[in-house]
Amino acid sequence: MDDTQPWRRRTLLRRAGTGALALATLGAAGTGAASTVPDSGAVADRSDSERNPAGDSSAPAAALDRQSTVSAGPSRWPQFQADPTNSGYTETLGPTEASTAWTFDTGAPGQATAAAPGTGTPTGDPPDDPTDNVVSSPAVVDGTVYVGSNDGHLYAIDAVSGEEQWRYGTGSDPESREEVMSSPAVVDGTVYVGSHDARLHAVDAEGGEEQWTFDADGAVFASPTYRDGVLYVGSQAGTMYAVDTAGEEVWSASVADRVDSTAAVVDDTVYVGRWNDDRTGSVVALDAESGEEVREYAARGRVACSPTVRDGVVYFGDYAGVVYAIDTGTAELVWGRQLGGQVLASPVVVDGTLYVGSFDETLWAMDASNGDIEWSYATGDQILSSPAVTGDTVYVGSSDERLHAVDRANGRERFTVETGEAVLSSPAVTAGAVFVGSSDSFVYAVGDPSGGESVSATPPADTDGTGGSPSGTPDTGESGDSQGTTSDGGSGFGALGALAGLGLGAWHRIRADGAGGADPDGGDGGRE
Repeated sequence: MDDTQPWRRRTLLRRAGTGALALATLGAAGTGAASTVPDSGAVADRSDSERNPAGDSSAPAAALDRQSTVSAGPSRWPQFQADPTNSGYTETLGPTEASTAWTFDTGAPGQATAAAPGTGTPTGDPPDDPTDNVVSSPAVVDGTVYVGSNDGHLYAIDAVSGEEQWRYGTGSDPESREEVMSSPAVVDGTVYVGSHDARLHAVDAEGGEEQWTFDADGAVFASPTYRDGVLYVGSQAGTMYAVDTAGEEVWSASVADRVDSTAAVVDDTVYVGRWNDDRTGSVVALDAESGEEVREYAARGRVACSPTVRDGVVYFGDYAGVVYAIDTGTAELVWGRQLGGQVLASPVVVDGTLYVGSFDETLWAMDASNGDIEWSYATGDQILSSPAVTGDTVYVGSSDERLHAVDRANGRERFTVETGEAVLSSPAVTAGAVFVGSSDSFVYAVGDPSGGESVSATPPADTDGTGGSPSGTPDTGESGDSQGTTSDGGSGFGALGALAGLGLGAWHRIRADGAGGADPDGGDGGRE
């Protein structure tokens, strides 16, 4: 985020920017385009192309060995959205009821950020809200939760007890701590995380000592993606970097005016969203070895969303409120769906279903092959949090100050957990537990973080006088009426379909609106 972005995030949370548009011809795919989208239910794709050959009994164990440091498992959620493909999926089952094991306070609010000159910041709105503390999404590795805070620190927290193990400060000195909105990636004993001090930090996972820092050309809001000894991360000056684990630059490439998107790395290709000052955007594919642009996937608005790739299709959303499925080889649109608000959260595709949240306050489940709505679940406010999906549950945060657990099969509420502020952070799931940050400055552990083992440590006491852990709301056992669950959403639009009746004139008026007015296609990238 640039210096105005925390301010804009709070502004956007109060608005439902739902700019209308007519999506005419994003691609020229033929009538068979939809066949490129997976329609089978194999749950096997969490680690890009490393699939198990049929009949090879040794392959599962070998694949697990290769993937264990970068993919989710019973005690691991090692980077943003679980793995290099941003799959957001784990076979591990999380908690089944609203039981808060502990909360951890990351401390004093983050420092206010001044508006940058020439940004057209509207007048009459509040400055940066200092309570937006934990926007970073946790990584969990072998009993430790790693998470950034807007107080300028990276924290290591014992997953079972909630006790601080260490903290690491970013910025040039204790008086100039810079926000850590980036989500950590934890690999082979090192934690990698970006900061608004325009650096990528490598920190010893056990003791919290600095190993090295890498200077970028702008604030690092995006999360680093680790794959095969290289970290891929973008800056808010619009540069994508490939950095090796020694802190040396492999390559850099200018791809946009700003990069808020966390890259998905699949095979030999890096996919990342473009955010441009002229309100245009797309997803660009870069060669993982050289950084050269391979292909571009067109969108109608800026793309802060972190894309995910599944079986030759890249899925993402944009500020125009459209969800896209695009063939990675031909760059032709397979299908698209217009939602009622901006799509900043990363989509998750599992077993032929796409799950994604939107500024229209809704978590959507769509058929990944054609965009048809399977069900929808209404929260009480906009969704910037990216969902975490298990075998039976979708966990997602909302600006309604809750973590929501939703039945994956039918969209009914399982439970919710109240926090003290908006949940912009994306949840991380391990066996029996889910971890998430909130803008109230706390990190929450829900369920049983011991993974079924007895908990010997005592959760931290309430130190702020608010009464400790918020209460959870259990599932009522009804059909989701309290959260507006529906299943009647209709179909998506195809590659050649014009989206009728959406008010193209209104869209043009919104796009022409000056900086002093509502900006449905601008503002903060939110949580990837």
